[in-house]
Amino acid sequence: MVDRYRNYRPRRNYATAPKSPKRLGRLLLILIVLGFSAKFGISLFSKEPIKSKPLASAVPSRKIPKIRVEEVSSNTWNDLSINMQALIDQNPDIDISVAVIDIGTNTKSNYGIQNNFAGASTTKVLTASAYLHDIENNKYKLTSDGKNQLRLMLNKSDNTAWDILNKKVGYKNMVTYARSIGLNSYDWKNNIITAGDEALLLQKLYQRELLNEGHTNLILGHMQDTNNESMIPKIIPEGATIWHKYGQLEDRLHDAAIINYQDRPIVIVVYTKGGASDGSNYTPRVKLVQDLAKTIINSIYQIN
Repeated sequence: MVDRYRNYRPRRNYATAPKSPKRLGRLLLILIVLGFSAKFGISLFSKEPIKSKPLASAVPSRKIPKIRVEEVSSNTWNDLSINMQALIDQNPDIDISVAVIDIGTNTKSNYGIQNNFAGASTTKVLTASAYLHDIENNKYKLTSDGKNQLRLMLNKSDNTAWDILNKKVGYKNMVTYARSIGLNSYDWKNNIITAGDEALLLQKLYQRELLNEGHTNLILGHMQDTNNESMIPKIIPEGATIWHKYGQLEDRLHDAAIINYQDRPIVIVVYTKGGASDGSNYTPRVKLVQDLAKTIINSIYQIN
């Protein structure tokens, strides 16, 4: 800090003499310098330059949603646990794994088996995030073809597009990326992941912790009005918004969703496995996924 009184001298009254042309020139030069420094933010009294704010275009845009909600009561969580276990017990021949996250309070709960499942197409969200992460780190550019592959993979659950983007990212790089964002269960060899890690992926995506605003919205946009809206989208309350990715593989049927209702976003992931692998049990399995998700929605949002 400059000691502005260090060179202070008491003012004395001297007889004024006419200013010489040389003194007038010096005065004019000082005024020009002061004007220049004021315009361009240069300090004459500091050794360090004033740091300007970076251009907006150079800063990644991550508009983290502001969520202000009260904690879900412990009684509600306890009742939910009892009701979920009752549903699981009614289906002893089906392996069930459920993960729930109340995003605003970062409260998490898991029900049923918490082992790795074949994630089927639900992990396409991970591929999309890894691909766009590479683009944000200038590994390659997002082309019109790349955008189309993303749309096909997420919105139509197209496996050819998935294979193209997986190879673009690289399978080992997929694992590295998954670990970097906290998904420790993911393994690309058998496409396995826990319901809890899939829920964590969706939570971080929604909170803009993975990608910038534009790329986040690109993924979320493709997770609406998809080629399969028969499970969780069918049972959300009127006025709720949902983004989801279903998965189906042989005897496995899953749905992984972000739901925002009454300004309270939550994540629900339901993984199921068992029974016939020819699709003959599809209808009752859809009903099971709906019942599990609806139990959670009714409890957290206090819907009678």
